[in-house]
Amino acid sequence: MFFYLTGVGAVLQKSERLLEKKYKPKRTIDDLIAAVADKVGISPELICSGSRKKKIADARALLAYLAVEEVGHPAAEVARSLAISRVNAGRCAERGKKVFDNYEDLKDIAQ
Repeated sequence: MFFYLTGVGAVLQKSERLLEKKYKPKRTIDDLIAAVADKVGISPELICSGSRKKKIADARALLAYLAVEEVGHPAAEVARSLAISRVNAGRCAERGKKVFDNYEDLKDIAQ
């Protein structure tokens, strides 16, 4: 019985988080671009460029992760801002999770 209740609590917490992400006021993608660029130390224009340099690609991945997973923007909206395909925006967000774990000072950007 205890395992059943634990599972229900986890499902309720997950659904509550999804509901909050969907309906809470969102930070705009342009604000996120500026914040990530400032923290990483590059210009916002470079994040939106097609450059494949590691630092710039990591900043782009970090932006995609924050916008999609933490703030709740659709991947298609992020893709339009970065001038990439929707599928690549999703892949970029997956890569961004690893980058996000390396930057402890970025935990407050998504709020």
